Amino acid sequence: MRKIEFVTPVKLGAQQYEAEDTKSFPKAEADEYIRMGWAKCCSTGEQGDLVPGVQKLSVDSVQSSNGL
Repeated sequence: MRKIEFVTPVKLGAQQYEAEDTKSFPKAEADEYIRMGWAKCCSTGEQGDLVPGVQKLSVDSVQSSNGL
């Protein structure tokens, strides 16, 4: 898990985050939000460059624990 602070308003599915909202995410997910410049790491201050407009996330395929 990695705790991040959003630096810009972000809508992720049905969830809306505002600038200065903090939340912990699995490390790979948090790293992607940091890479996109949407958030910074609360521990290190690491933050990517924010690019305006719609951006494509890099996500891995997942399989549910019940095999579906």
